[in-house]
Amino acid sequence: MLAQRLVTGSCFILGLVGLLWLDTRIGSVAIGNWQLPPGLLIAVVGVLVATLASIEITQIAKAHGLLTNKPLTAVATVAAMLSTWLSASLPIEFDAVVPLTIIALAMVASLLIFSRGRKVEHAFASTAVVMLAMIYIGVLSGFLLLIGSDISIWMIGGVALVVKSCDIGAYFTGHAIGKHKLIPWLSPGKTVEGLIGGIAASMAAALILDALLDCPLAWWWVLIMGAVLAVTGQAGDLTMSLFKRGAGLKDSSTLLPGLGGVMDVIDSLLLTAPLAWWMLRLSIQDCS
Repeated sequence: MLAQRLVTGSCFILGLVGLLWLDTRIGSVAIGNWQLPPGLLIAVVGVLVATLASIEITQIAKAHGLLTNKPLTAVATVAAMLSTWLSASLPIEFDAVVPLTIIALAMVASLLIFSRGRKVEHAFASTAVVMLAMIYIGVLSGFLLLIGSDISIWMIGGVALVVKSCDIGAYFTGHAIGKHKLIPWLSPGKTVEGLIGGIAASMAAALILDALLDCPLAWWWVLIMGAVLAVTGQAGDLTMSLFKRGAGLKDSSTLLPGLGGVMDVIDSLLLTAPLAWWMLRLSIQDCS
């Protein structure tokens, strides 16, 4: 299992670095008089990731006994992600309205689709699943794209580095010295010692990342950011555990050897994305 994790994880790291490099080479793309925000290649890959993740959410919902529609959920999720990303290049009077309009239209479409044939039994729950996927996967992953367009394409990798350092640090620390269970009823494998080790690993990763920046931030603020993103990332992992345990599932799918499904990989990133965007935007403004 560990060997599979290392191989799959290494492939992901190499793929992400290559993807970020290619995206920086492409730069901004203009469509007529309108210029797309930076991160087009990342957004294209994000469409695939969001689609697969939304399908996994529908499978988890099915395990809960909730009926839904995979194509509708996937389209709605991708639309929420792209509209959040594109809001960076929209006029200020429309930047928030467009994503909210997409969410409202998806809700109306869901109600119509799930109540067709005069059916009322699953309309409420099925619509709720679509809304959950849109916000949980679509909007939150859209914030990752916003980090690339508003701050730096490479900072997407930086946030992933800090968050995933916590996962790695927690895994090895927990296996080495973990004794006290963190939340045994939700995630039996997590320990208090593992969490502490994970936070320390994220703080160290944040310091290394900060040393590479053109405008380094105050060391104490970098440590705070690393710790906050680590804790939030673990909360994101526990959120997904909550959904899976309730459905009697260990992994969101078996798509990725040693890692589980797409949601098992990105769950810790999703919840941290909005917080990371805010902290980085405020930090860079202070730095400039």
